[in-house]
Amino acid sequence: MKIFKIEKEVAKHVTHFDSDFLLNPIFSLAGEIKTSFVTLEAGGVIGFHQATVAQFILILSGEGEVCSENRKYQPVMKGHAVFWEQGEWHETISASGLTALDVNHIHLNLSE
Repeated sequence: MKIFKIEKEVAKHVTHFDSDFLLNPIFSLAGEIKTSFVTLEAGGVIGFHQATVAQFILILSGEGEVCSENRKYQPVMKGHAVFWEQGEWHETISASGLTALDVNHIHLNLSE
């Protein structure tokens, strides 16, 4: 068993691509699947960038907005999941704050 500490004190403050969010890596499987706990505080942003691998986020609490290449923002909230394909440009913002589970994998596929 492994217990992960998901707290501000151990989070990495990410600022790439004009971002402002906290990242707590959880685990990586053979470098192919990476999972992290992401916190956007009020006014937080995961800046507009191109996905280097397929990326999936599950909103655990709070609310915000996401966009892809067209920069048309769509609302997301607790219980929503968002998927971006490898190479897709995207951004996540939150006026009031949100937390999410982030999963990255080069071969991530969605079941419909």
